[in-house]
Amino acid sequence: MFAVWLCTLSTVKSPPVITAQPESVTTFSADDITLTCEAIGNPPPTFRWVKDGVEFDPSKDPELSVSRDSGTFSLTAKDGPIHQYQGRYNCYASNDLGTAVSNEARIVTENTPTLQKEKKVSKKVEEGESVVLPCNPPNSTVAPVIHWMDKKLRHIQQNDRVIQGRDGNLYFSHVTEADSRDDYTCNTQFPSARIIVLKEPIKLTVVPSNSVVRNRRPQMMRPTGSHSSYLVLSGQNLELECIVQGLPSPKIQWIRKDGVLSESRTSKDSYDRVLRFKNISESDSGEYQCTATNLQGMITHTYSITVEAAPYWIKKPKSQLYAPGDTVKLDCKADGIPTPDVTWSINDIDPDPKRSLKHGVLTLKNVELSDTAVYQCKAVNKHGSILINAYVYVIELPPQILTEDGLMYSVAEGQTTEMACETFDRLYPVGCPFLTCQNYKTVIVKPPLALRIQRGKPATLTCEYQVDSRQYTPQVQWRKNGQKLTESSDSDKYMIDESTLIIPEVKEEDEGIYTCEVITTLDMAEASGSITIVGSILPPVLFVNPHSPDRPDSPTQIQMTEPKDRSVTLSWTPGDHHNSPVLEYLIEFEETEYERKEWEELSRVPGTNQRATLSLKPFLSYRFRVIAINDIGKSDPSMYTDVFSTPAAPPDSNPEGVRSDSIDPGNLVITWKEMDRHSFNGPGFRYKVMWRKVLGSGPSWHTKFMTSPPFTVTDVGNFSAFDIKVQAVNEMGEGPEPKSTIGYSGEDCEFVMFDIFTLSQKLKNVRCKISLPIFGKPSNISFLITDSNEERKVLGDLQPYSHYGLSVSVFNNKGEGPQSDPLTFHTPEGVPGPPSSLLLDSPSETEMTLHWTPPTQPNGVLKGYTLKYQQGALTNSLIDSHQDLKLDPHSRYRFYLRGYTAKGEGLPIIREGATTLDGEVMEISQGFVTESWFIGLISALVLLLLVLLILCFIKRSKGGKYSVKEKEEGQIDSEVRPMNNEAFGEYSDNEEKQTASQPSLCEDSKLCTDDTLDDYANSMQTEVIMDESLASQSSRVRDVPDPGTQESSPLNPATAISHNGLPNSVVFLD
Repeated sequence: MFAVWLCTLSTVKSPPVITAQPESVTTFSADDITLTCEAIGNPPPTFRWVKDGVEFDPSKDPELSVSRDSGTFSLTAKDGPIHQYQGRYNCYASNDLGTAVSNEARIVTENTPTLQKEKKVSKKVEEGESVVLPCNPPNSTVAPVIHWMDKKLRHIQQNDRVIQGRDGNLYFSHVTEADSRDDYTCNTQFPSARIIVLKEPIKLTVVPSNSVVRNRRPQMMRPTGSHSSYLVLSGQNLELECIVQGLPSPKIQWIRKDGVLSESRTSKDSYDRVLRFKNISESDSGEYQCTATNLQGMITHTYSITVEAAPYWIKKPKSQLYAPGDTVKLDCKADGIPTPDVTWSINDIDPDPKRSLKHGVLTLKNVELSDTAVYQCKAVNKHGSILINAYVYVIELPPQILTEDGLMYSVAEGQTTEMACETFDRLYPVGCPFLTCQNYKTVIVKPPLALRIQRGKPATLTCEYQVDSRQYTPQVQWRKNGQKLTESSDSDKYMIDESTLIIPEVKEEDEGIYTCEVITTLDMAEASGSITIVGSILPPVLFVNPHSPDRPDSPTQIQMTEPKDRSVTLSWTPGDHHNSPVLEYLIEFEETEYERKEWEELSRVPGTNQRATLSLKPFLSYRFRVIAINDIGKSDPSMYTDVFSTPAAPPDSNPEGVRSDSIDPGNLVITWKEMDRHSFNGPGFRYKVMWRKVLGSGPSWHTKFMTSPPFTVTDVGNFSAFDIKVQAVNEMGEGPEPKSTIGYSGEDCEFVMFDIFTLSQKLKNVRCKISLPIFGKPSNISFLITDSNEERKVLGDLQPYSHYGLSVSVFNNKGEGPQSDPLTFHTPEGVPGPPSSLLLDSPSETEMTLHWTPPTQPNGVLKGYTLKYQQGALTNSLIDSHQDLKLDPHSRYRFYLRGYTAKGEGLPIIREGATTLDGEVMEISQGFVTESWFIGLISALVLLLLVLLILCFIKRSKGGKYSVKEKEEGQIDSEVRPMNNEAFGEYSDNEEKQTASQPSLCEDSKLCTDDTLDDYANSMQTEVIMDESLASQSSRVRDVPDPGTQESSPLNPATAISHNGLPNSVVFLD
């Protein structure tokens, strides 16, 4: 605008106007530096610079060259240091009417990156483990471009297992033997410095695992932990990384926890390991979550994004001419996060405090010629500053029209236009009485159609239009899903002939919305069509009736629109119905944050509908899919949508079935039907239980918060009436006011069945006989007798999964009375007993077959078996009963076999065995003979026997000739008595009686005869043979399972097929 003033009022002085602003630059020693500052004005302005708040004269620096008639200066690249030029610069342009100030520009100087001396890195890891190869690029404010290559400069192939992080490191989720190499090289490129830094090659050695590589659950590699925060400025780009380790490689899913993840504002890269925001805005602030999942489990990481903003203008002050005496209002408004401070200056000097400054508006009343100046408005927050110049030119001139004569306006039919009449100090929009609209607007008379094309056939979209005859030939432009076809990567496949678009052979990727744009110099018209793939062309050798009905194709292009707190609109494009019209659409949903993920029916709509508004419940995360149904059957499900989360809210309803289940006298038991978790509506869900006596307690309620029923109030009296009610509450508030109901406390005499079948009845002063027959087993009848002072009887030791009949009869010393009518009940299902038998069979030295028979006491419906095994100190897992395993012929194996029902696993049967070279199984029994205490006892007995033999040899060599000596030895011999095989280590009374009459230990006694010594020798040999028999016994089948012999080392379960016909054998192969 001010340029117009300069052209019209060429002889009038004008304040300076900066036409070229300096820009910030980061430079290396090998780069040229140029800061531009150009301005116009009358008289021509002079220039000066301020660096870091201090006057800086570039003309006094011999290394700098200054341009004529401008403030621009430059530095030619040289080898010397340039750090003295780093700083913040402002350019000032001044003449007689004021001073204009430029934006602040920064010069950041960097040293040329160089390769630092570093040690060679060598890493050695076991197969299946994760590893990180460091890059450690040189420090620089300029982000480098990093490539991992080998010694032949070929890129290292990246995938969902091997990925490069934003820090330049190379991350392996798990390594394989193929990853071993010695030339992993990190190449760091600095484009602005025109240099590439080659790092030292890294050697990676992967050691093969000696056993089966075990799967591992996901773990975070980058970032670490469970939560990270990011502060980013509006307009910048942001990348969130989710690099995880695990085996197999985890799958990544991104969601927005506090809303819907925008597909248009975000994109995924690096095999879904990176979520990228381009030109981020304040609406992107929130919490995002990455979920990594594999067969072993899952892990999540939450990212908190805070978007702030550097100052930006909402309203800029306008430069304008004013006459003396006018009132000037310069309005300057800026925004940012945090809110910036707005200040004014005049010719870079603080304004006179007498001038009015309010809410960023600078007011000058009764301006004079001396008020002509350049006014600067500056907005500052912690992220930066912006500055704008506004010129107030007070001048005395007669009224003048500044608008150029003879302007022509061209508009199309239906458009609106404005013509300006600019005076020397005002701008008035006025009408144009001589304007005639003679151009007709552009219209599309035949828009492109919505085509349904079989895969492989050609598709033709036409776009017929009509334009004004006086217009030039318009430009016709085609777009697919908003992108120009001429700019797409596969533009060669499209044939465009004037207004016709032809695709010779359509494929799946050709589906989409096609828009035709007709562009003229005055206006533009557009219309859209679509292409939908409905099937494929069958080979000519096959004959298929093209009109035969079939299941419909899946709906496509599932979209969510009109999101609200409790609803969302779902739309879709129908698939081909194959000559059987769609009767209805089934909409299913899945809760993403529920552990047991399964699809549930949400709604059904008629087959003529292509959209539906879905009613949702609060505090749930949904994703949807659509299924088409015709007379033939259901289509395959459509692709599921992104996650849609509803906000929390107070409960909408209260629990049903509120009642009193009081049993014990004096107790009030309040119970209710638990609410479905879909009705919780928010976090911190609880039940508010309220009660009060019907009579005499007043209006106040007693309250108690519970997480589940029931709730018991004690000491309230027998059979008293209470008002009771239960209300649902959560952290967001309470549910609707519940209705109360009447409940009674427990009576003093009642018949109730407890969890373990407690019979409670008033039985004082009588004795009862309780009979418990099991239906189907007439011989299995249990009887219980009560004492005369008992009031209840607990019936224990009941068999699970049985049908009992209970009868009670009263008896006294005279006899038994008649039995009561039987009360029947079923005991719940329990865990099964151990399998009846488990046999091991080895066809070869590396193969083993297990045979077993079902438990004698299944205690329920037997679902299947769980098989666990151990090999020595190592543990291995059996994935299913038909997996091949490498059995070691030299190792022992212990097998644990359990049956299981819906209640859980039962007791195991345990067998040990090992294959032999001839293919037979050497089974090892785990009886008491292998226990350490038994072996110690046998060893002690053998040692005692050896001591006795030594004493016998000593006695025989010395002889026995003195009676005193004989008596003394007789007393000693009374403590040492002979042992035989029948009574090993026992005393004999007969032998004790004979001791006194024996002349010596070795005379007349068979203990020291040669035959006896031979017997002792044989006895000692028998002990040795017994030890060998123990070893032999340890190879036999143990008949009685011992559940307590399980070792504490971890076992890996293998579950057999649990359907009809449960297997009773499993084979271990090499």
